[in-house]
Parts: sequence; structure tokens; C-alpha cells
Amino acid sequence: MTLTLQEAWQHIQNSLLATGASPEQAQSESGWILEYLRGVNQAALYLNESERLSESEWAQLQDFLYQRTVKRIPIQYLLHEAWFYGLKFYVNPYVLIPRPETELLVEKALALLKPGMQLLDVGTGPGTLALTLAHQLGQSVSITAVDVSPEALQVARINQKRLGTQVRLLPAGDLFTPVAGAQFDLIVSNPPYIDRGLKPTLTPEVRDHEPHIALFPPDSEDAYYFYRRLAVDSKSHLKPNGHILMECGAGMGPDITQLFLQQGYNQIHTIRDYAGLDRIIAASL
Repeated sequence: MTLTLQEAWQHIQNSLLATGASPEQAQSESGWILEYLRGVNQAALYLNESERLSESEWAQLQDFLYQRTVKRIPIQYLLHEAWFYGLKFYVNPYVLIPRPETELLVEKALALLKPGMQLLDVGTGPGTLALTLAHQLGQSVSITAVDVSPEALQVARINQKRLGTQVRLLPAGDLFTPVAGAQFDLIVSNPPYIDRGLKPTLTPEVRDHEPHIALFPPDSEDAYYFYRRLAVDSKSHLKPNGHILMECGAGMGPDITQLFLQQGYNQIHTIRDYAGLDRIIAASL
């Protein structure tokens, strides 16, 4: 005899808690997993919590929990979906899973963008920033997105089709190579900024499954590698009075500010997230 939905919910939570997940995370993921298994929303699960899983559902759940709690594959890759700014994105192991913290960058970009402006998303991944902004603004702003990874761009194309947004996704290329000679009113970027020395401190979900090309600078380079390149190369791609917004890690604000000051940027400030940590660097010429 298999478990009831209520028992299955508790079983999943206990399994996740044993991996170190927070109670909130375990609660959320339990609901997502059962929604996926049953093809119904959580309200329907609550209404039918005394129903029992079928034998096939129980077998599928056991396999799912093995992938999630033993192999430590992120739930977003198992479900092939991640929520960001109220939108559902398709994701796979070729792209970084969108983080809630990055929504602050969207908010700051929306505050700067006006009809007729041109925006560039450098390192778009699954299209997180570009497609979210396009969804918010429609066609009032021209949005271009680039990435070094052809596989990531394929994911972005899938998301563009799903969301029905208009974004110019260019062929793969390093940083500004695909937009040589072009200028924009606003550049946004969430570059790889985790120091490789911190790799052992990361959770298995991040360290072993998310794409290292999207997490870490190249081998032998420090956490500021891409910010140095952005500080130098963005100048020729910004229109007069243009801006660049970049996500960064905790405590990185002062050093990134110096990098941009050295390149002639005269308005630079660090925006902290709701936890009080450095999160966004805003700079303009």
C-alpha cells in the first residue's frame, strides 16, 4: 500500500530536511514535486490529501527523491522550470538557475528605461533579464541579448517563444563581440563572479550541477575578471549619458567602483539588496 498525498508531502519534506534544506525550502519543493507528479495545483492536493499515490506515482516519487536528495540535482533542473519576477522560465543544466536576488536588477533597469531606448543584456543565460524586461515593457524598448554559450542561447530561444516576447538574440560570442560597433542606452549583466577558491563552500546543487562557465571566472582569474573587462569594453558600447547595471557579490562594491573610476566613469554607486548586501553596481559615463 502506498502513501496518501498528506503522507507523501511529509515524506518529501523529511527527505529534503535531511539534506540541510530549510523548512521553507522543503515545504515549497514538496508542493512542486507533488504538483508535477499529479498534474494538479497545490489547492487540489490539499483538497484530496487522503487520496493514495498509485504504484507508478510512488515509483516515480522514489526516483525523483533519489535524484534530488542523493545526487543533489536542483529541483529546477528536475522540473525544467524556475520562477523569476512572476514568470516561469524553462531551465536545464546549460544555464544558471535564476535567483530571486537578481530581481533587484530588473527593478533598477525598469526605473531607468524609457520608450525608444536600446538595452543590451550581456550574458543572458536563459534570457532571465532580457525576457523579463521585454515582458514588462513590450516593444517600447529595443532589447538585445548575447551570451558566449550556444546552449544557453538555445534555452533563451525556448523561453522567448514561451513568453511571447520580442528580444534580439544574437549568435554566441564573448561579451561584446556579437554587437561590435553598436551602442546602447543601458547595459545589464549578471557576470560570473564567484571566486574559484570558494568552490568547496558551495552546496552540491550549485557546485556539482550548475554550469561553471556561468558561476566562475576562467581558471587563474579572480572574482573581478569580468568587471575589469566590462569597465574597459562597455565604454564604447554606451551612448552619451548611458548606464550599466551589474549584479555583484557581497563586499565587492568598493573594488568594482574603483575599476570603473579608473576607466572614466564618474557616477558609480552600489545598491544593496534587502539583506543589506552589495548586489548591484550602477555606473554611467
